Amino acid sequence: MAVKQQVVIIGGGILGLAIAHYLQSSEQAQVTLFERGELGAGTTSQAAALLTRARSSDSAALMVHETHSTLRMLEQRFNLPFAQRCGCLHIAVNDNERQQQQRYFQQAQQLDVGTQWLDSRDIQRLLPWLAITADSSALYYPDDGHADPYTLAQLYARSARAAGAQIISHCAVNRLELQGNKLTGVHIASGEFIRADTVVLAAGPWSAALACDYDIALAMAPVRSHYWITSNQPQVDAKQPMAIIPSAKAYFRSEQSALLFGVRDSQCCVADPRALPHDIHSFHFAEDANGWLALEEHWHSLLTLCPLLEQAQLAYYLSGVSSYTPDGKPLLGRLEQYSNAFVATGCSGAGIAFSAGIGRLLSEQILEQPTFVNAEEFSPSRFAAMQPKADPMSPEFRLHCARARSGKSTG
Repeated sequence: MAVKQQVVIIGGGILGLAIAHYLQSSEQAQVTLFERGELGAGTTSQAAALLTRARSSDSAALMVHETHSTLRMLEQRFNLPFAQRCGCLHIAVNDNERQQQQRYFQQAQQLDVGTQWLDSRDIQRLLPWLAITADSSALYYPDDGHADPYTLAQLYARSARAAGAQIISHCAVNRLELQGNKLTGVHIASGEFIRADTVVLAAGPWSAALACDYDIALAMAPVRSHYWITSNQPQVDAKQPMAIIPSAKAYFRSEQSALLFGVRDSQCCVADPRALPHDIHSFHFAEDANGWLALEEHWHSLLTLCPLLEQAQLAYYLSGVSSYTPDGKPLLGRLEQYSNAFVATGCSGAGIAFSAGIGRLLSEQILEQPTFVNAEEFSPSRFAAMQPKADPMSPEFRLHCARARSGKSTG
């Protein structure tokens, strides 16, 4: 019997667990995963979790396609159908957005994903609470939707454990052991040393601070992502499709009978990665802590687009931490400094939708197999020549990452 590669994964959020699922299922690796808190209870649990297929690149679209396929497999395997496949409308109101719709349509055709073209009357029928112009159009993905991210993380964990992975929560990794240009293992909180052939850093926004201790500069920053949820509304139900409206920098989806919405605001709320507490739910950004400035910035356009908001009460405001890179794409793959070290982080708000794709890609890279997407697009070293230097400890660089969120138009 071939000797299995010993892989240690640091981080039990959705990415670490997805990687564990793929690696352990390959039967070529023995995975040990450490999470210092509860599995999937950190930034994973804060996500709006839109599983939208329309993406800025073909590789990114393949990532989400893989997640849809794997999610269906996990639902069937564990007899737990939980994804809300309500569909998604990508609404265009000008020529530039219609051209983008055509690119999305071509992506969907390449992946054999069903789509439909809708006019303004169709949009109004599906989403009666929207007020759109007569020249609006939409590309409709009937199979898109959203899923509870915590539940999805637990399914990845169940699958990995069933295949033989050791997944250990409430156990922090204190430091890495180095020998030349390799990591030989990790020291955990109990003082025990765990040997590893490969180490994967998948610790979300905490990754940058941990990597910095070993002279690794991960080109990412902790940036605010946030959304609001209204009180229950008679016009809203769970079967209605999600809507992404680039011209308004907004998205909407139902939360049962309530309306959940988010906006790409220009407020650059970003943090020093070293300032993040272990309990991310206790953390608040110093700037616009309650999101009022962001809401004020877009309130008039939101009311014009969705008059329902004028009478609906805002029942909840949820502010979370996303790890953004300068180009809005994740950091995935081998680190230059250490030949057996890999990273999976910097997902820029797409971690849930990309999760299975990331799990597959990292598994293929670690096992030195051909990759199903263009791995160079997500290489952690792609910012090596960036000026000024891509330094997550630099306030100027962190603002650069925050602006990537303001300019985001997909996913």
